[in-house]
Amino acid sequence: MALFGKSKALQEKDGGSAQATSPVGSGGRGDASRGETKNAVIGPQVRIQGELSGDEDVLVEGKVDGKISMTKTIRIGPSAQIHADVKAQFIVVAGKVVGNLVADRVEILASGSLEGNIRAPKISIAEGAQFKGSVDMGGGKSSQAEGGKEQTAPPATKSA
Repeated sequence: MALFGKSKALQEKDGGSAQATSPVGSGGRGDASRGETKNAVIGPQVRIQGELSGDEDVLVEGKVDGKISMTKTIRIGPSAQIHADVKAQFIVVAGKVVGNLVADRVEILASGSLEGNIRAPKISIAEGAQFKGSVDMGGGKSSQAEGGKEQTAPPATKSA
């Protein structure tokens, strides 16, 4: 049986041990015991329709249609095509996104394209990046994104 792409002959030669290599260089799944970060990777040949959510860093190189909600960092790779609203702590766009972004920090790289609105207190748009939409830097993750309705204060009343 092959393990991590090694043939049976190579496994026997190594004494049956095989180590997985990182699928995306230093940004891929690392060894937590060495202090490296772990990334979930959505490969370039993968297409997801629906909701993607989780509690780890994610690199998307494929296609996502629907909604993305992550508690950490999401990186939209250069080959990615996203048609979704995206919510995360930190969003990096190097590919194409059609949808709204809500985060503490949003970065659109020179190869990135966003058609949608940004709601984040910190944004960075590189020279050469494409952006069509509006920006709200009023406070990151809004109550509107969290619960669907924006909370407003009740109207003031005068007492006699």
